[in-house]
Formats: sequence, C-alpha cells, structure tokens
Amino acid sequence: MLDRARSFFRKYERYVSPVTLALGFVFDNLTLRRIDVFYSNALLISYLLISAGSIMILNIHESRRASRGEMEKRETIHAIVVFMLQFCLGGLFSASFLFYSKSGSIVSSWPFLLMIVGYITGNELLRKNYIRLGFQVSVFFTALFSYLIFFLPVILGKMGDAIFLLSGIASLMIVGLFIYVLSWFAPDRIAKSAPMLALSLLGLFAFINALYFTNLIPPIPLALKEAGIYRALARLPDGTYQTLGERQKWFRFFYPDPTIHAEPGSTLYALSAVFAPANLATDIVHEWQYYDEEKKQWITASTVDLGITGGRDSGFRTFSEKSGIFPGLWRVNVETPRGQLIGRLSFSIAPSKGGEALVTEVK
Repeated sequence: MLDRARSFFRKYERYVSPVTLALGFVFDNLTLRRIDVFYSNALLISYLLISAGSIMILNIHESRRASRGEMEKRETIHAIVVFMLQFCLGGLFSASFLFYSKSGSIVSSWPFLLMIVGYITGNELLRKNYIRLGFQVSVFFTALFSYLIFFLPVILGKMGDAIFLLSGIASLMIVGLFIYVLSWFAPDRIAKSAPMLALSLLGLFAFINALYFTNLIPPIPLALKEAGIYRALARLPDGTYQTLGERQKWFRFFYPDPTIHAEPGSTLYALSAVFAPANLATDIVHEWQYYDEEKKQWITASTVDLGITGGRDSGFRTFSEKSGIFPGLWRVNVETPRGQLIGRLSFSIAPSKGGEALVTEVK
C-alpha cells in the first residue's frame, strides 16, 4: 500500500496538489453558501483540525532521526501529510476568499483579499516551506484568525471592535496551546523556532489588526445582496416593498452606474438588502454623497442610521431617502457604523424630461 502511494506521489506530485486545490476551490464555491449553517462550519473546523494534526505529525517525524531503512517509508508519510496540510489550508483560504469577497467592496478591502489570494496561489509555490515549523504555524494562525473573524459573530449574535479583538486573542491562545502541546513531542523543534514563532505570530496579529482598524477588512459576516435607487417606495403590509424606478437598458451590465432622471429638489430612495447570519442584529448606515466638481472630492450630504436583523437568505431590506437632490454624480455607501464598506450604489442624476419608462416592482 505504501509502495503504491510512494510511486503515485513521485510520478504525479507536480500535478496532484494544484489540481486538488482547484477542485477544492470549485467545491467550496458550490457548497459554502452561508456562513451560519452547520455544514459550512463543520467543514471549516474539520480543515482546521486536520491542519493542526498534520503539523503535529510533520514535526514529530522531523524531530526523530530515522534509520536508512525507514527513510523511504517516512518520506512517503511526509509527502502524504504535506499534501493533506496543503489541501486543508487551501480549502480554508479559498472559503475565506469566497466569504470575504461577498462581504464589502473590492475597492476598500483589496489589500486583505490580496493577502488571501496570495496564500491560495502560493500554497503550491511555497510547498517546500511546509517543512519549517515557523511557516506552518504562521499560515495556520492566519487561517484560524480569518475563520474566527466571521465565526464568533455568528455564534455570539453581535459584531464590532470587541468581537474582532476577541477573535484575535482567541486565535493567539489556541495557537499558543497548540505550540505548548507540540513541545511535549518535539521540544527541539519548538526551542529552535521559538524566536521566529513569536515574531511572526505577533507581527501577523498586528498586521491584521491594522487592516481592520483602517477598514481594509470586509465587514464579515454582512453582505449586500441587492440595492437600488428609486423615485418612489412604499412598505406593504406583508413587509415587502413596492418600488417605482426607471426601466434600465438591456446593456446596463456594461454600464453599472445608471442615470436617474428626477426633478431638482425632489426625493429619491435607496433600498438595500443586507444579509446577516441568523440571530445577529446590528446597525448599518446609508451615506448619501455627491461629487463636488470644484473641490474634486466627494461630499457627504446626509447619513441615515438603520437597523437590520439576520437570517433571511435574500437579506434584510431597509431604505433611506434623500430630499433636495440635484443633478450630478451621486453615490450611496452602505456601511457599518465604524465605516466599513458593505457595498456602494453609484449613479448620476439628470433633470427629468418627462416620458421616462418607469417600472413598478415588489421586493
């Protein structure tokens, strides 16, 4: 059995890892729809446990001197365990990318998403580094921290600065406990890597916190499912909304920023549907801004605080209105109270000439 595994990995080692990583990414994309369901969390926690076990096995093997007769056997086990570690960490980062990319705007959170993409693409390129304890634990810590950022709001039913800090502290404590247990079985590996471990973990902790407090991490677990600008809006008795808006051209896909025709001084409505996990209640903000051509900057015209609750697949619908509008470039930022961008509606306002095609919808 081991001989077959050894020959298989030696022959197809170059192809097995990237192919399985790609298949894992497709699998995650098709199956991980919501972050507040049992299946998603069971899968991701399994990835974490297998990753931790793989790191443990790798370092126990590295710490023991093998005789020549055992070298081939250990090389085979080593190759299999490294493959399992790569696959599970790749699955964790691909799942993180899927969830984080759905939550927030790429414009505001690209550094964090770029870091996750870097881990995914570098998973194969940095394969030889998986024999280094410092590298293994650093990648594992990043995956764990990224997971707890959206897992704790789901189980605690709240989000904010305190929950984010708790995610980081919990990640440090879990990894610290893991290192302590590993020191029982591979004390020489821990002693040799201790300075690098401490430096890398504290550095990553500080870096991810810096990204969060500069609003470069998406507001996970919130996600903008739908949004639009309308001339009129009314809430119906069943909780849905009846909207009156302009019929958009069929080629709007290629020009995502529509032109809204309205009388100067009239009122427009912004309707947003924001997904949040079940049992999570939080606040969002609609920030209405216009572009000042003279100052060459966006000016905030008004902000509206809104409350949402979670559990609805299509998102919790709520709206804001802006009176006294005038022609020009406008946008509505859908944000958290601390300024994390969930999504953005950009549009132009032009004077109404009458006769625009209007459509009434229930949302």
